[in-house]
This record gives sequence, C-alpha cells and structure tokens, in this order.
Amino acid sequence: MMNISFQKKMSPIFSHQLGVGMIEVLVALVITSFAMLGLAGLQVTSLRFQKTAHYRSLASLNTADIADRMRANVAGAKANNYVTTDPYLANPSLAAGACPTSSATIADVATKDLCEWRLNLKNTVNGGWGEVSGDVLKGFTITVYFKEPSKNDKTTGGIVQESTPDANCTASVGMDVRCFKTVFLP
Repeated sequence: MMNISFQKKMSPIFSHQLGVGMIEVLVALVITSFAMLGLAGLQVTSLRFQKTAHYRSLASLNTADIADRMRANVAGAKANNYVTTDPYLANPSLAAGACPTSSATIADVATKDLCEWRLNLKNTVNGGWGEVSGDVLKGFTITVYFKEPSKNDKTTGGIVQESTPDANCTASVGMDVRCFKTVFLP
C-alpha cells in the first residue's frame, strides 16, 4: 500500500488574501445597517402621515355629523341658530353632561347639537374644536380645528411635525393647529 500524503501548499497569492472574506462580510453589514436606518426613517415618516390622515378622517366624520344635525333641524339652520361666533379654544371647558337636555325649540335643538358636536370633537381629536359660519343661501362653512402630533405631545407618540401655518386656519390659532373646512347647503 502506498501511503500518499497530500499536503496543501499555499501559493504566494493565497497567503496575501487571508481575511478578505471577513472584510467583505463587514462591508455587507455596514451597507445593511444603513439600509435598516433608512427603513426606520421611512417607518417614522409613514407613522406621522398616518396619524395626520387619521385626524383628518375624524374631522371629516365630525363635519358630516354637524351637517346631518343641521339638515335634521332645517328651521334652526335657516334661523342661523347653528352659526357660532366664539373663537377657537384649544382646551374647551366642555365636560360630559354639560350639554343642555332641553329640545323645546329649534334654538334649543341647535344649541344642544353644537354642544354635543364640540364635546365629541374635544374627545376624539387632539385640540378638537369646531365653528359654523354662513347662511342657507350661500351655504354654511364648517371648520374643524385640530392639533397635529408634535414632539411635545406625549399622547401621540412624540412624532415631530413641521411647524408651518395652515392656509385654511386664521392666523390666531397657532402654528400646530390644522383646519378642515367644508361648505354645504342644508
């Protein structure tokens, strides 16, 4: 029997390439890390826009709510009982059970509707407040105010928003307040 032993002899080319595979793995990890950071930034941006879209959806639902209430009480709408004159309040002092319960007149129904609507806005949307202006002939403008998430707001996850004024809002409401306006005829 022949005992042949094979010994691998390293050529001079291979002896200089030891550890190259490890460097390639490290470069791949760095590239993957930057990709993951990019995806995390994309997720944060997505969350911010999702929260804003959610607030706008709630504003739209609340706008439809007061519009339906006004259509149900057309006499109150024609008498301008739904038109509000009080300015935006970031923290209205409305509380559950604070709305009137009397529905004896069309004005009472309108007052109750407005109170319940604003209470619902306060409870569903951060900084929620609403105004109604206009008349039956030109149409009513319903404005819903809400605050978008900001870095100081712990209830919305502390998502940072740009501080630019909303073109739909009056200048006196603040930089972080957004408005949703709808015009309708009852």
